[in-house]
Amino acid sequence: MVKPMTNTQDDGESRTPQQIAELFAIAGRETEAIEQLTGCVAHLHEVQAAKAQLASLTPAEVRAALEFRRGGIGEAQ
Repeated sequence: MVKPMTNTQDDGESRTPQQIAELFAIAGRETEAIEQLTGCVAHLHEVQAAKAQLASLTPAEVRAALEFRRGGIGEAQ
């Protein structure tokens, strides 16, 4: 986690060029952070939709799916 920097250092002096460059680097990652967050939200929506569909399955459908998965896992080993 990056701590936000204040306008001045604790001792009242200005930031160094290195500290300012670090701020530019952090600010430059905004688009990347937004894209990652957007992807996570989309993934969460996909998970929630799958859970909603699973909740509506009949017991027979669940049994059939479990048998199918059990068969697929055995083949992969």
